Amino acid sequence: MLLSEPGRTDFDINFQMFGIPVRVHPAFFIMPVLLGRGLIAPGMNVGVGLLLVVGLFFVSILVHELGHVFAYRYFGQAGRIVLYWMGGIAIADSGNLPWARTSGRRFSGNQQIAISLAGPAAGLLLAAACVAAVYAFGGSVRLGWVFGFVPVPFANMAGTAMEGNEVFWMLIQGGIIWNIFINLLNLVPVYPLDGGQVSRELFLKFDPWNGVSNSLLLSVATGVAFAILGLSGQDRFLAFFFGFMAWQNYQAWQQSSGTRRPW
Repeated sequence: MLLSEPGRTDFDINFQMFGIPVRVHPAFFIMPVLLGRGLIAPGMNVGVGLLLVVGLFFVSILVHELGHVFAYRYFGQAGRIVLYWMGGIAIADSGNLPWARTSGRRFSGNQQIAISLAGPAAGLLLAAACVAAVYAFGGSVRLGWVFGFVPVPFANMAGTAMEGNEVFWMLIQGGIIWNIFINLLNLVPVYPLDGGQVSRELFLKFDPWNGVSNSLLLSVATGVAFAILGLSGQDRFLAFFFGFMAWQNYQAWQQSSGTRRPW
């Protein structure tokens, strides 16, 4: 997901992966702690479970953002990653790579679409790797549903060496559920999610004059629909998440269309 970069703090964690600078804002750890209890295996120590959830969340978001940055590199632009409470941000940056072009260059519409889709693609590949690990250990999967509309494979390790291994089950099953859920969610056409980035570029292709305004209207309508879906399913986080983005997109649409009211 591509958003504005959060400010730096004295508690940031900084490292590099594949030559890509990564900064972890301390607020990054809020979401897995608040939302991760549902992924903890029954009977597992809550403290250990939360540590595993934080690690799972960290790897999943990092892989997603690496997908964006590798796409940047493919199109001749370096990038860096910031992880914070909303997930992660991939930022175009010339860095120190001699082959990188000027920082902040404008990608073509097709390039931007490819960059936006690269993150979810990387995350879904990680989910597929978790499914492959289930079969590698002699298990099987069955298709189930999360939130009533997201298809998710569920691991069955009965009769395998990993049967009853809570850590293995939690990492593998959590990796499947989490990566499918967050990456499909990112494809919803609500700006600034990756799907919103794609829809904006498609609207601009067919209508350069009104493309941004129309994409914002689509974001508002879709955000409201998913917020209502979250409320109907008693998922307050989903309702807040999409409701907040719908409101932001509505404000942006008012500004872009010149219809902002004094109230």
